[in-house]
Amino acid sequence: MTSLRSRQFLSALAIIGLGIIILGGALYYITQHRIIETEKKELSESGLELLGYLDFKDGKFVIDKNSKNDFLAFLVKHNFTKLNANKYAYIQNIQTGNIVWHSQYPFNDISADRFSKDKQRVFTTFNLKMPSDQEGADILSPEDTLGRNISKLDGAETYIVYARGFSYKPYGNYQLILAKSAAALQKGRDEILRNILLLFGITTILVLLAQLVSSYLVIKPIKQFENEIKNIEAGEQQLISNNYPTELAAVKSAVNALINAEKGQKQRYRDALDDLAHSLKTPLSVLQNSADKNHNETVSNQVQRMNDIVAYQLRRAVVNDQGTITQLKSVRPIIYRLKDPLLKVYRDKPFEFVIHVDDDAKCRMDTDDMMEVFGNLINNACRFCEKIVEITAHQDGDMLIIDIDDDGLGFPDKNPSELLQRGIRADSKTDGQGIGLAVSTEIVEAIGGKIELLVSPYVGARVRLHLPT
Repeated sequence: MTSLRSRQFLSALAIIGLGIIILGGALYYITQHRIIETEKKELSESGLELLGYLDFKDGKFVIDKNSKNDFLAFLVKHNFTKLNANKYAYIQNIQTGNIVWHSQYPFNDISADRFSKDKQRVFTTFNLKMPSDQEGADILSPEDTLGRNISKLDGAETYIVYARGFSYKPYGNYQLILAKSAAALQKGRDEILRNILLLFGITTILVLLAQLVSSYLVIKPIKQFENEIKNIEAGEQQLISNNYPTELAAVKSAVNALINAEKGQKQRYRDALDDLAHSLKTPLSVLQNSADKNHNETVSNQVQRMNDIVAYQLRRAVVNDQGTITQLKSVRPIIYRLKDPLLKVYRDKPFEFVIHVDDDAKCRMDTDDMMEVFGNLINNACRFCEKIVEITAHQDGDMLIIDIDDDGLGFPDKNPSELLQRGIRADSKTDGQGIGLAVSTEIVEAIGGKIELLVSPYVGARVRLHLPT
């Protein structure tokens, strides 16, 4: 989910998928409800018409001889035939449970005891008790049936069942049941589900196509913006120059403003440095000459210290007030630039100077700052080493890790981090004021990095730098 493309695609797919599920479910429910209502209406009309052909005499339902042919035509028209078990009707006495008329035996008296006793075997009935003057329709499964399960014979799994209650006093309450195979309904359900799945598949393809279009129209300007930022970091261009959509125009203006502010601020500090150096040059020279003539070593030392302090404070101001964007600079050339001078400085000490730093090792630090930091730290390693100084670099996330190792005495076991403070020294016998590590620490921390003092693989000192990339 770190990519805008993946977020856009997954969110669109989730919303569309949820919409299809909700709309598909609603469509499925509405369609099924409409089908059931249509079937209920059809079966209700058929049931009322069927009751119109039946006469009730002495507790029995009989057919008038004059309407026998019309009734037969009605049964054929509505598929209530003996051979068609997918649709049938019967009348049941609610109190006794006996079947008193069935469409498979439309002209027979089936209220005799033989049929009453064997009705569970002869007929398929439903476990229903419909109150008088009420009607209803529902879909019932074979588990809701009693007697011979026709559904097992004809392959149907469910029935659409319509029930209507009525009474003939004093003979009791009856119910008319019309049952119709729900195979066609199930087929309609399957077709709806197939259509929903087809709609989901087509929609997914459309989302993919929309993703490609949006990647070109929406993501492409963002990618161009990113490339321009990288070009600025690499020093290949000064400002963001392309035209962008309204949403990125404000960001473009803000970034350009930060870059211009950075340039102006650095220029002002450089000008201040030049002005201050020029202003102090003459009076310090006079003091130095006077001290030399009078052989006043104390004054001479203090004047030299003033020179160092002024240079350091001005350099520190430039580092601490850097702009927001600093270009990526390669570390390898700086280290090789320092190697030869340091080997000459310590030519009386035979040691090996090993560099394992690739050209791809880059960090966000000015060249002058890198010269200051690596000059201080590598100089310390060369001063205290015995036989080897080794410099390695590797990438760790958004940080470049640089290790400067030597095989000298190493750092003190107790609180080595104190050496990163100004004026604290591990060795008081050698020259220096103990500010090299402190200056390096301040420069590195100013750009968002840090310095660690560890033990090297050569059981000496390891200075580890974490530099932002």
